[in-house]
Amino acid sequence: MKTLAYLACLTAVGLVLRVAGVPHGLLLGAILAASIATSRFGFAPRLRFGLEFVQIVLGTATGLLFRSWDTQMVVSIVPSLGVLLVCLATQIVVGSLWLSRVSGWNRADSLLAVYPGALAAVFDLLESERASAKVIVVHLVRLLSITVLVSCFIPAQAGAPQQAAVAALPVDTWLALAALVALCVLAGRALLGLGVPAPFMITAIVLTGVFVRAGWLHDVEVPAWCVDAASVILGALIGAQFRQITLADGLRYGRTGLACIALMLTVAGAFAWGMARLSGYGVLPLWLSYAPGAIETITIVAYGGGLNVVFVLSHHLTRLVVLHFAPAALARARRRRMLAIDGGDAT
Repeated sequence: MKTLAYLACLTAVGLVLRVAGVPHGLLLGAILAASIATSRFGFAPRLRFGLEFVQIVLGTATGLLFRSWDTQMVVSIVPSLGVLLVCLATQIVVGSLWLSRVSGWNRADSLLAVYPGALAAVFDLLESERASAKVIVVHLVRLLSITVLVSCFIPAQAGAPQQAAVAALPVDTWLALAALVALCVLAGRALLGLGVPAPFMITAIVLTGVFVRAGWLHDVEVPAWCVDAASVILGALIGAQFRQITLADGLRYGRTGLACIALMLTVAGAFAWGMARLSGYGVLPLWLSYAPGAIETITIVAYGGGLNVVFVLSHHLTRLVVLHFAPAALARARRRRMLAIDGGDAT
């Protein structure tokens, strides 16, 4: 009962910010309320399966946006995807060097702080690596900075896309949805065993895309209440991380994080400008494509600005796949190398 009342309070604060016109008001309000409840009163209920729910909802919502994917579009964006990987590596190097050389952070915290994954994926990685509180602050600064910055590009008259009535879906579509959720859970648990961060989000994105291309999810949209519930739960999970953060630490690490994110966004802008000169694509969609994370905000901007949503999200899907699978692959390679060294020493 306390958990339900707690989530209701977070929802109320988020709705107030949303009505006030704050971008991502529900998520940011939930984070604000949860951080106050955690730091002031020490109350942070354990939300069992909360992160899994968030990952599946956000992954499914993202996968449904790839209905217009075709072979010609894939071929046309391959060069830009290659530039994305170089830009991504440059952002990580520049951001981590700033934190380690200028701010004096250790190497592990510097790399975790500049990990530009989706918010749910970042949270999962931080939990698995037991990151320090200052890393959480930098990622919150990343979310807030990108949210405020890109929200400036949303036209005031832009409206939300219309959603199909869920109750009107045919039986075969309901069966496809049930199969999709079951496969996401099973495949997600398999990836979890391999050590892949945010496995349920990856499987939801990929499997939803497969179902969409197969024609099994006609007129299906993730209900708004599901996305709202995911926002509140994610806000509660993130806000709970403030239990070890003082106001002084938040201000100090916040300034450091703001400088780091500004550098990463500048790198993205430089690569976008160069690619625009070579390819003919617009600088804005390329900059949104190369931005370090915050895929939820960038999706809204792409819709509201009349941009090519599939083009932008194709880059972010590639980024998510690379960032999710790279840690597991590197860890496995490191274990094999250590075993080989130990075996050589034994002989």
